[in-house]
Amino acid sequence: MPYARRLLPLTLVTALIVVAWIVVSTAVVPTDQTEGIRQRLTYLHPAFAIVTLIAFVAGAFFGWQHLKHDRPLDDLRAYVAIHMGQIFCVVALITGAIWGKTAWGVWWDWGEPVLVTFLIIFLLYATYQPMRFAIEDPERQARTASVFAVSAGIFAPVCFGVVRMTTNLLHPQPLNDPGSNLPGTAGLAFGLSVLALLALFITLWHLEVTHKSVRIRVRKLQRRVEGEDAVPVVARASSPVTL
Repeated sequence: MPYARRLLPLTLVTALIVVAWIVVSTAVVPTDQTEGIRQRLTYLHPAFAIVTLIAFVAGAFFGWQHLKHDRPLDDLRAYVAIHMGQIFCVVALITGAIWGKTAWGVWWDWGEPVLVTFLIIFLLYATYQPMRFAIEDPERQARTASVFAVSAGIFAPVCFGVVRMTTNLLHPQPLNDPGSNLPGTAGLAFGLSVLALLALFITLWHLEVTHKSVRIRVRKLQRRVEGEDAVPVVARASSPVTL
């Protein structure tokens, strides 16, 4: 199984990157005189938001591959990418609320288009599992989920566009702030944060895909041993029972 063989090197590389990120962001980068300790969230919250959107785009890609080639593994890949993206999205919203409370004095600002857009994307993807598991027919379930993944994936680039084009400067844009007074090591820490969380996402994605693929095979063998009619792998790979 190719995914299983990649897990060990992926885990080791991810661990090294994460350690480097933690060391640089906590011990190397000095505390900003204006932002204070709140500055450290710059190396956490934006990275979670960026990787969240990458995960949703990956889900859209694999959903499209499933619609195009009708491969159950692509449906599983899309499911896991969206599932991981939802987790990262929750962390991004929580860390963003903490930053907002310390910087703006409020947990949330409904007048900020970037925040509202990201929340809309989160609520959109929150309907993915209920919609998917409400469909009993496995093949129709997989096709519908793939259509959802592709359609919802369009909103991820839109969120990036909102961040770029908004005229409301309340929400910081660390990638577009030429006036930042942070030292060069801050840029290194920010880059490492995105790289570390992206590597973590890829590793966890491989781990969950491997786990679910093995569980599908085990259930197939159990059915054969018990003398039951073998359920097609396509059906079980996209079944709400196996996921």
